[in-house]
Amino acid sequence: MSVRNDRSRFVTSNGQAAAPSDRCGILGLAWRSSLCCALFLWAALGLVLSTPETSTRPFLVAVGAVAMWRYGWMGLNLLRALIYLKLVFPRVAARSRHDINLPQVSHVYAVVASYDVEEPVFRSVYRALIENLLAIGRPATIIAAITSDRDCAVLAELAARLDGAQAITICAQFQCGGGKRPALGQALRHIRRDMPPADALTIFLDGDVVLEPEALVRSFPFLQHDRRLIAVTTNNDAVVETRGAAQQWYPLRFAQRHLAMSSLALSRRLLVLTGRFSIYRTEATLKDSFIAAIEQDSMDHWLYGRIPFLSGDDKSMWFDLVRQRSDMLYIADVMAVSHERMPTDNGFLVGSTRLMHRWFGNMLRANAKALRLGPQRCGWFLWITLLDQRASMWTTLLGPASAVLIAVLVSPVYLVCYVCWVLMTRLVASLIQGAVWGRFHPAWPFLMVYGQLWGAVLKTYLLFHLDSQSWTRQRITARGTQGAARLAASTLHVLSLVTLIAVTALTLTKHGDLF
Repeated sequence: MSVRNDRSRFVTSNGQAAAPSDRCGILGLAWRSSLCCALFLWAALGLVLSTPETSTRPFLVAVGAVAMWRYGWMGLNLLRALIYLKLVFPRVAARSRHDINLPQVSHVYAVVASYDVEEPVFRSVYRALIENLLAIGRPATIIAAITSDRDCAVLAELAARLDGAQAITICAQFQCGGGKRPALGQALRHIRRDMPPADALTIFLDGDVVLEPEALVRSFPFLQHDRRLIAVTTNNDAVVETRGAAQQWYPLRFAQRHLAMSSLALSRRLLVLTGRFSIYRTEATLKDSFIAAIEQDSMDHWLYGRIPFLSGDDKSMWFDLVRQRSDMLYIADVMAVSHERMPTDNGFLVGSTRLMHRWFGNMLRANAKALRLGPQRCGWFLWITLLDQRASMWTTLLGPASAVLIAVLVSPVYLVCYVCWVLMTRLVASLIQGAVWGRFHPAWPFLMVYGQLWGAVLKTYLLFHLDSQSWTRQRITARGTQGAARLAASTLHVLSLVTLIAVTALTLTKHGDLF
């Protein structure tokens, strides 16, 4: 059964049936996208041809130099992703799932962090998890990090009503409200007291994520077949309860994630083992270093001193495995569906900014630590990807800066031309990502532009404010410094943007008669 068509398995917070956003056929919407692409292309070419050649040269040099790297890197990742999805992954999946001599999993542990989850979603999540565990047919323990007596009652009801669920041990742990990290650390200590055998597996699942049927049956064989493999994560989809742009923003992000994960998996490395749903060898999760990484992860910063990490527990777990050169894999044909909503009622811009603030902050903090490991521990491709994460926030801003400067100093035509070029290239990029993932929507090119440009601005801000952290569901924030340090960080951020504009202007002057 496919999770995309099984609408009855997903509910909204008010109990109504829901499903991941309907998958739009690529061909069904292609005519609108093709029309837009043609209009943007002809407009851009017409505008360039209508201007003097002497003023065209600096514009093309400026935009083209940045584009060569960005699109070259995108093309390389696309090629690697296609090799993985079409050649490597099908062979690995066939060998793993058809191996009749697979060793048995002695015990399965599932750690689920459920903080203030609405009852219909809570019920749907645990029902799907229990059904998946029953399909495995192995002894299982669920450690449910919950927040209310209602949660306990729902768990007891599910255990009583589902056939065979009585064989699954359910341990309810009340969260203290201090964040997800303490809850996960407490759960792992509970597992360690159980003294599990070496061949046990541990699932980490967010409290708003529903597993598709047989997700575990199709995922476990990878770890059973290959002892070198330490952890796996899977494809994601979403039930989006917020109306408007968010309905397509989440699917676009998951399509981008799918391509990036597939590319990295070719090197048996990943950028993150997402907290939504990942599976680890239990012995790896019970090491002191792993539990400490969850509970006490931090970084030393020249301006802020020691920065304790608030969120980003999945990045901390990932970092501990990368540090040990552990193999990871992306299971592209297994889906975990999260229930998503904007963390505020103040509109898409405010809500998405809050989410990106948390995501990008976690990314930059983990990135800074992982880069120091070097290519020998990370692997060359992952390490270069981490470097690109640092560079892309600046290269993304070079194009708009060049277009605005040339529009002001030469002709406004170039700004219009640049906008057409950006929309055309993002249309092509989103069509490619949609084709790889299996879904597309005409809003994707515009949401991609928003995510890249506004995201780049946020990343440059967070790069100088790494102490600024938040946890949206639990409404926890952390800001370790005040006064002089914050003023220094803001000053450095402004100076960096001014330097970017100045370097862009000097480069344009060198390649053309702008002044």
